Order: sequence, then C-alpha cells, then structure tokens
Amino acid sequence: MTRAVGAAPPRTPAAGETPPAPAPRPAGDPGVRRGGLLRHRDFRLLWAGQTASAVGSNVTTVALPLVAVTVLDAGAFGVAVLTAASWLPWLLVGLPVGAWVDRLPRRPLMIACDLVCAALFLSVPVAALLGVLTIGQLLVVALGAGLARVFFETADQVYLPVLLRPEQVPEGNAKLQATQTASYVLGPGSPAGSRSSPARSRRCCSTR
Repeated sequence: MTRAVGAAPPRTPAAGETPPAPAPRPAGDPGVRRGGLLRHRDFRLLWAGQTASAVGSNVTTVALPLVAVTVLDAGAFGVAVLTAASWLPWLLVGLPVGAWVDRLPRRPLMIACDLVCAALFLSVPVAALLGVLTIGQLLVVALGAGLARVFFETADQVYLPVLLRPEQVPEGNAKLQATQTASYVLGPGSPAGSRSSPARSRRCCSTR
C-alpha cells in the first residue's frame, strides 16, 4: 500500500509512555456548554412540555370531581368512580403499553398524547356551556386522559436516553423527576384545586 506524499506515519506510543489525550469536543457540543442541560434546546422543550403536562394532569385530577359535584350534583359514589377512572388505565394497559411504544416514534406519540388530553379537557367547559354535560362524559374524559398519560409517561422514559448522551441522562432524569414530584403539590394546590375543599364542605353540609 502506498502512503500519501507528505503524510506523517501514525506514531505508536513507546512502552511506558502515556498515550496522547483524546481530542476535545467541539465548543458547540450541548454536552460541554456551560449551564449543562439548561443550554440543551431539545431537552428544554421536553422539560417544559413534561412539566406543563404533569401539572395539568394533576390539576384535572381535582378539577373533574369538583365539576361533577358543583355542576352535576354528583354524590360520593360518583366522585369516587370518577377519581378511580383516572388511574384505571395504568392497571389495564400499564404492562403491554411498553411493547406498543417501542414500535412507535416517541416524540410524535408524546405530542399526540398531549393534544388528545387538551381536546378531552376542553370538551368539558364546552359541554357545560351548552348544557349537555353528563357524568358519563366526565368518565370518558377521565379514562381517555388517563390512557393518554400512560402512553406519554412510558414514551417519556425511553425518549430521554435517545435525546441525551449517556453521561447526561442522570442529570436529565433528576430534573424531570423533580418537576414531576413538584407537580403533585402544585397541581392540587393550584386555584382550581384549592377551591375543591370549600365546595366539598358545602356539599357535606347541605346533605346533613
């Protein structure tokens, strides 16, 4: 094999000699920018979307029973069934959904899940304004939103290693888990959730 004219032969380190350090990553690499993942545009979009979705889901966990009580005059059994319907999809499809998600593109699936949730939740005030809201519709909304949440969270878990480098995944997981945990407090503690206690108190007092 002929060697190109002027090309230096590759140098092999001698015995006991420290090999040369690997070339540094380019300055534009998201993994080496100052600020960590806060400078990673795709992760910021994922983080913002996941945070909004988590807070919205936890708000509606309180808001749907509140609507059932204040608008439809639902009883304790109806509220209990409505609350259970939000978590029923995890019991029914929580295991096989992982195999289904592996066959689908993650990012479009997550966007579609959020759009489905938004459409379902928007149907509640529209039906209330038209005077056609029923407890059956609230059950369909709770089940549909819960099912979409199962797909979203499953895809979210497997999408992060695709989006980030292996050394960035622990930091990304920590940030996503922190906002997920905070949503359990911020969601029910929001104005929609904070109004649920007086409404339920009035309901209990009126039945005595």
